[in-house]
Amino acid sequence: LGSSLASATTLHVSVFDLHPFGGRDAEGKVVGIIPEILQEIAQETGFELNVRVVPYKRMFFELETGDADFAIFFRTPKSEQIAAPKVRVYTLRNIVVGKRGIDLLDYNDLYRHTISVPRGTFYQEKFDNDPVLKKTLVPGFSNAVNQLLEDRAELVAGPEISIVYHLRNLGLSKNILGQSFFLSNRSAWLQVSERSENLTPETLQILVDTVNKLHQNKTIENIMLKYN
Repeated sequence: LGSSLASATTLHVSVFDLHPFGGRDAEGKVVGIIPEILQEIAQETGFELNVRVVPYKRMFFELETGDADFAIFFRTPKSEQIAAPKVRVYTLRNIVVGKRGIDLLDYNDLYRHTISVPRGTFYQEKFDNDPVLKKTLVPGFSNAVNQLLEDRAELVAGPEISIVYHLRNLGLSKNILGQSFFLSNRSAWLQVSERSENLTPETLQILVDTVNKLHQNKTIENIMLKYN
C-alpha cells in the first residue's frame, strides 16, 4: 500500500452496540470483537478508521446517509438495499441450549421446554416461525442468559459465542450447559454504504484483500477464540 494513499485515507465505521461484538467498557473505551478486527485492518492498511459505537438502527441510518462508509454485520434483504456486502469477516454458530442435564438431540426436543430468545434476532426459518415452540422474547442476550440461570426459561437461543460471553461475565463456565441443538451458521460481512464519499475502488480492494489476509494468517480466528 502506498504511504500517500494510506495517510490520505480516513474512513468512518459504525459499530453496533452489542457485547461482545461492540460496545464500551467502564472507562468508555471502545471494545469488542469488531473493534479488535478494525484495529488489525487499520494496522495493516495504514488507513485512519474513525469508529463510532451506535445502536443497531443508527448503524443502518448512517450507512443509508453515507455518514458511515462501512460496517460489519449480518446480511439481510434490508441491508442490501443500502449497503453492498464485499467480504465475509466472521461466522457465528447459532444454537439452542439448556443447563447440564438437558441434552437436545433433535428439533422435537425443543417442544418440551420453554425457550428464552433475544427480541429481534433470527436464526433459522423453521425455528423463527414455529408457533408451537414455547418462546419468551426478551431484550438482549444478557437477559436471555439470566432467564436460563434463574430457571425462568429452560433453554436459551442465540450465537454460542454470545451465550458463553455472558456466562463468563458472571464468572461461569460453559461446562454448566448441556448438549446444544445446532440451528445455523450466520456470517457477518464488511458492507459498504452505497453513498460513501470516501471509498474509492482502490481503497475498497485494499480492505477486501486485508480481510482475506487476516483470515489466512488466523488473526480473525484468534480474536474470535478469545471470546469463546
